[in-house]
Amino acid sequence: MSFILQISNTTVNYVAIGIMIFIILFSVGMVIFFMLSRKRITLSDLEVRDTKIKAQEDVLTATLETQEKERRRIARDLHDEISSKLNVISLNTDMLINESLDEKDTTLLLSRIKNATERTSENARRIAHDLLPPVLEKFGLCQALTELVGSINNEQLEINFRCNWDESNMSLENQLHTYRVAQELFNNSIKYSKADKIDLLLDDEPHRQMIYRDNGIGFQETKSVGLGTSNINSRISILQGTMTLKTANNQGVLYTFDF
Repeated sequence: MSFILQISNTTVNYVAIGIMIFIILFSVGMVIFFMLSRKRITLSDLEVRDTKIKAQEDVLTATLETQEKERRRIARDLHDEISSKLNVISLNTDMLINESLDEKDTTLLLSRIKNATERTSENARRIAHDLLPPVLEKFGLCQALTELVGSINNEQLEINFRCNWDESNMSLENQLHTYRVAQELFNNSIKYSKADKIDLLLDDEPHRQMIYRDNGIGFQETKSVGLGTSNINSRISILQGTMTLKTANNQGVLYTFDF
């Protein structure tokens, strides 16, 4: 009987030891699992962070490229349209002052100075308009886009335009970004697409959205899109919106912007 009790006690001891070993191994396993899971979560968080940083860097790069492009354009316009005409005015003024001229030559020089001055003034107003359209500042985005469409619409290019946005809660800066996006889209279509029909639709329902489409030659692949679309994308990011582009060879383009 004592032998049986001894065996029974030994068995209980083994079972107890087994249970303790199992608990220890289970605990160690849980710790290891927790550490590995924590590591995977940390790596995943780092990847998400790196992706966000890369996206922010891309937006910043595109924004800087946009600014440099604008600076180059303004510098070119100032040189070609303003500086050259001021040189003409200066040259004709020197001739008028320093030379003995008859009435006919004097009248001719004065006429040249007057014409050059008028063209310089017109070009200065155009450059100022490109920087910040006065109608945008005075009457808002929809009216500014109406004026832009009116300046482009012609017999060779039909534009269907609708603007139902409530601009009262939009800052002037955000309205200007939206205007520049539309301006860039029109420029791309006019320069490259060979389109004869364009739609530009801005609606507030069911949410704020802008749709732009043309019936031009489109792109073979979206990766072929260049700096122009990068500039658009950077402005849309600043506006905290998203851009979707659908395009194919000879199928035109369809941009959808959601805000």
